Amino acid sequence: MSARAFPGPVSAAGRLLSRRGGLAIACYLLAVLVWLVLGCVNFAADAAARANGSLAEESLPLSGLQLVDLAPGEDGWYTTTSGDPQIILENVDGRVVRTLSYTARFEGEAREVCLYYTTAPGQPYSQDNRVFPSRTADGSYVFTLPRTTLVSLRLDPCSPDENATVRLKLDGDAITLNAADALPGGASYWLPSWYQTFCLILYPALAAAALSWLRAVWRTCRRKTE
Repeated sequence: MSARAFPGPVSAAGRLLSRRGGLAIACYLLAVLVWLVLGCVNFAADAAARANGSLAEESLPLSGLQLVDLAPGEDGWYTTTSGDPQIILENVDGRVVRTLSYTARFEGEAREVCLYYTTAPGQPYSQDNRVFPSRTADGSYVFTLPRTTLVSLRLDPCSPDENATVRLKLDGDAITLNAADALPGGASYWLPSWYQTFCLILYPALAAAALSWLRAVWRTCRRKTE
């Protein structure tokens, strides 16, 4: 019996690629497959970290962190003394940190709030390594960190105007790492954000266009050599 009677995956892929738009379909299918595999890898990594205790909810009192240009008051409020106040965790110390969250009240305009991170000892904080928060319904700030090795964290809780001061108070006088309600769970490992959805739409199309152009160039060169 001929091999044509039992078309294998290679011949099926060849027919798909030869169809109009087949290359784009193949690129999108590959992107979805990679995304599903990545979700499985992240799920397994978090499960292992929970099992060994490195991914656990932890409340860090401000008294145990390095405060820069934040003056504590007896009423539990902190007053900025410059335009760049900071709350620093110098050593992540083997923790797996997926999120940092807290609830704060402000007297004055907080303006920009962000979280810097470093991935190597001695590395300076940079705008290339920072994340911005999302706000929950109860007003909490939640920062989601990238899945990379973390060495230190620097929270900039506000950015006062020049010659202005801001007073702030954090509920519980602490920040929380890996709050249970902020961590991914269930299907969220496979649900892309809006930006990730945009990338899943854009990049396979760009890859298909590039491959289509290369295929056309290859065919032209082959015809010239025949």
